[in-house]
Amino acid sequence: MKLKAPAAVLATARLPLGIFFAVFLTIIYASSAVAKTGAGALNPVETWVVAQVRIGEIADLSKQFPDKEKDKRRLSAHFLEDLLMGALTGLKPHRHGVRIIGAIIDEPIDLQNTQIRCQVWLDHCQFNKSVTFYGANFAEFVSFENSAFKAEANFESMKVGGTAFFQNAVFDGPVNFVSADIGWLEANGAQFRNKEKLATFGAMKVGGTAFFQNAVFDGPVNFVGANIASDFGAQGAKFQNKEQGANFESTKVGGTAFFQNAVFDGPINFVSADIASNFWAQGAQFRNKEQGANFESMKVRHTAFFQNAVFDGPVNFVGANIASNFQANGVQFQNMEQRANFNSMKVGGAALFNDAVFEGSVDLRNADFAWLDLSSPFWPKDAAQFSMQGMSYKYIRAGPLYDEPESHKALLTLADQSVYTADVYSNLEEFFLRQGYRDDADRAFIAGKRRERKENLHDLGWLGSWLLDWLVGYGRRPWQAGIPCAVLVALGCVLFSPKKMEPQKPEDTPRVYSRFWYSLGLFLPFVDLQADKVWKPKADQTFLRNYMRVHIMLGWILIPIVLAALTGLIK
Repeated sequence: MKLKAPAAVLATARLPLGIFFAVFLTIIYASSAVAKTGAGALNPVETWVVAQVRIGEIADLSKQFPDKEKDKRRLSAHFLEDLLMGALTGLKPHRHGVRIIGAIIDEPIDLQNTQIRCQVWLDHCQFNKSVTFYGANFAEFVSFENSAFKAEANFESMKVGGTAFFQNAVFDGPVNFVSADIGWLEANGAQFRNKEKLATFGAMKVGGTAFFQNAVFDGPVNFVGANIASDFGAQGAKFQNKEQGANFESTKVGGTAFFQNAVFDGPINFVSADIASNFWAQGAQFRNKEQGANFESMKVRHTAFFQNAVFDGPVNFVGANIASNFQANGVQFQNMEQRANFNSMKVGGAALFNDAVFEGSVDLRNADFAWLDLSSPFWPKDAAQFSMQGMSYKYIRAGPLYDEPESHKALLTLADQSVYTADVYSNLEEFFLRQGYRDDADRAFIAGKRRERKENLHDLGWLGSWLLDWLVGYGRRPWQAGIPCAVLVALGCVLFSPKKMEPQKPEDTPRVYSRFWYSLGLFLPFVDLQADKVWKPKADQTFLRNYMRVHIMLGWILIPIVLAALTGLIK
């Protein structure tokens, strides 16, 4: 076929050499394609795109065809498929790969199980029908930055040797990244607008970092079993589906997971998630009031940060394992009906609840903390809503950092506000002893016995407990019994006045009478001071004769109790 130089080509003689060369190659390739595939094989736009690809330039259709000529930006799906597969006759892609900006594709694209060996840029493109990259293998990177997917986008089992760029991409249909294997994933600002269908990233593997900063998920999203080798960044992301929410169950992150200021309108599930480094969720908002946030059995191998986060619904940290610190300073647990549950949680470092607000019940049963700070005035006041039984710790505080006595008082107040079990008080007693505060340890023991009397004892048991408390502080304050003993001896001094007393034997009349020794001798069992054997109340002192027996009996009751407390028999 013989070619003639058209006037349009001749007119380019005055153009710069590079542009002239590009136009010349375009015409040569178009003529070759017509010769080999027949007339109409490529339209002028596609011919121009091929020429740009051939010389390694960007085929920017948005510049070539401004908005008033937007309809001219359309490429056929078949052309794009052949271009990416390297199936266009006579075209060997430049080392810069295929770089197209602003294309419009109205037909479904099917590149299932395709080997794509070059770099691919399809930025600011619009895909009006379904896009299928199932099992496709991109040897290098692929970019869909700012592109719009109007129908289903299927990237299941896709492999990308380099980075996959989806920054600010818009997905109006369902999205599937199940089992995709990507070197590096960047989807900052991406919008997943389908409110009914799932955006699923289940079992996805990312060899580096996965970025979703400020991404918006209008529908449910699933990262179940995803494996991110490095960091996962979702700062400021919005998960807006109120019914199904976001599911990160069993997700593995080899680095740090970032969720600062993220917003979860629906339920959020991190059950059995495994974070190799830190978990950042400062300022995050968990707004679902019914199903809430579930972190059960989650592992964080360094620190979990939740400062100033807001939980509108129930919170579940049952069995969560935080290797280092758990920082919940200023967190607001705002649901009055549902529980903030930390049952059996383990924290290898410090668990900080400074100024945390709890509107509903709190469960700290069987939790294990190396260092625990409960310095907040907003713990539940109703004992039925606050559980600490079985909780263990090496260090605990609930007050000013350098004021241990004040902190100890606050801890005892919290114990009194919680569901009663003896171990809550015994653990505090042991802790105070380890810190060298014996008096505070005694206070913890006594407070525990008083709660026991209040919660579990009745009738005679209650009375006996009360007497032990009043007399000897359950053995921790034996000196208390000295007060009633001294009062009784002093009362005897008043009642057993000389004018009311007489010798038991006439021959004892010359002896000097001492009301103190007489009262003390009557009161002390096992001790014979002789005075009570010499003197007695006069015959007309009926009351005094009867009180004398009471005086003796009270001594036999009180003195053994004092001795038992001093020897440690009462505990």
